[in-house]
Amino acid sequence: MRNVILYMSMSLDGIVASDREHPGVAFDDPEVKQWKLEQISKAGAHLMGRVSYQEMGPFWQQSDDAYAGPMNDIPKVVFSKTLSDADASWPVSRVARGDLATEIAAIKAEPGADVIVWGGAGFAGALVAANLIDEYRLFVQPMVLGQGRALFDQLPESRHLDLVEATPYPSGIVVQIYRPQRT
Repeated sequence: MRNVILYMSMSLDGIVASDREHPGVAFDDPEVKQWKLEQISKAGAHLMGRVSYQEMGPFWQQSDDAYAGPMNDIPKVVFSKTLSDADASWPVSRVARGDLATEIAAIKAEPGADVIVWGGAGFAGALVAANLIDEYRLFVQPMVLGQGRALFDQLPESRHLDLVEATPYPSGIVVQIYRPQRT
């Protein structure tokens, strides 16, 4: 069974999207980038919402950044009620239109490597709220934003997680890996 692994950059105050500054691009740390590249290169699929799909596709296809290769090669599953078809510009893309939990269960049952969720505060928050994340890989940035979209703002109730690993990097970024406590 495949796991759903969420990658998300966030400020110390838990903000993942803000009009003030984007926590995912605030700090450049070559060691963190190398770690991310190693991880995403192993992914069996990249799950994302429509907005992220439409924004990221054109950007990564034109980029010469080291992320471009794996981002363009990983099969995509786009969660959308409005897209009729996945844009053919990103190879091996498909649209998931059904119930979120049902679609995720079907993806997890497919053969292959673990799948990643990377990007999209709304989509990621919906997966978190529905308890569909098997592992959180949070890139906590040494900054506070004070306002914006929080990753956990859709939770219907509190949730407890187990810390698996915490690794600080020279830039001040701390990679924290958590798994939900299973009862």
